[in-house]
Amino acid sequence: MSTSEQRTDHPAPGCPVHVGGTGQPGAATSTETGGDAGYFGPDSISWRLFSDPSSQLGGVAAILLQSLNPQMMRLFEGTSGYSTDIEGRGERTGRYIDTTVFGDRDHADAAGAAVQRLHAASVWTDPHTGQELRADTQEWLAWTHNCIVYGVLRAADAFGPTLTVAEQDRFVVEQHEAARIVGIEGEELLPGSREELDRYIDDNKDWMALTLPAAENTRAMRKPTLSGNPVKVWAAVNIQDGILSLLPDWALLLFGIEGRPMNLRAAARVTRRLIASARAGRSSEDLISEVVARVQTHPYRKARGGRR
Repeated sequence: MSTSEQRTDHPAPGCPVHVGGTGQPGAATSTETGGDAGYFGPDSISWRLFSDPSSQLGGVAAILLQSLNPQMMRLFEGTSGYSTDIEGRGERTGRYIDTTVFGDRDHADAAGAAVQRLHAASVWTDPHTGQELRADTQEWLAWTHNCIVYGVLRAADAFGPTLTVAEQDRFVVEQHEAARIVGIEGEELLPGSREELDRYIDDNKDWMALTLPAAENTRAMRKPTLSGNPVKVWAAVNIQDGILSLLPDWALLLFGIEGRPMNLRAAARVTRRLIASARAGRSSEDLISEVVARVQTHPYRKARGGRR
């Protein structure tokens, strides 16, 4: 029996279900820029989306969804100091994504290898039950990966850039390469289209729960601070609510989003205007160039030597 078959028959406790994705991994690289354009390249939907400011909000929505996996949160709480370094984790995650999406293949592989080592070393045994939890559990890696893809697409839906259904499907399949880089092995864990991705996220709701660490980490978003500069507070609350508007209804129910100072849909409309302002006057090529330059000067993990 293969490893993937074993995982399908005996999923890890408290982990997401499989999807039976049919898409094939593939890089949409281009040699027009010369040199190594990485695993995706300037013609890819991945470059188009991750260079856009909306993807940052989609990334936050993804982290919120990831935090609803209760077993993952138990592991993080026991091993990583997750709850005391939220900003640092967000910065490292953003740098990792920039490096694997926009960096050359050597740096993307180095970043992936570094994260795989971290995952392999993150093992915690519950002192009460004796249950061993591992960060490199394939189903948990897939939940983390698929949440990112879902969050970025939901942000594009709400705030732009506008994609056709075919482009959304292409992005989902392009990101199979990102899944491989981080160590995900089974295609049955990866949706092959936007429709499959949405179904995967919804099918996993029965595994999810709001743990105490997740509740503590998201307290500021559920109960925002309303003191300080009125304009900054207004913008911050609208953006926070705009992020929350990207979550599925079942996730909002788990987070207990009621009695907010602003209607989420209204906040999403404001956020769309703010994102448009951030994007105004700058072409997608400018945005991409800025991210590529940032990756070249500060990758997630520097590669030693060239590709042999």
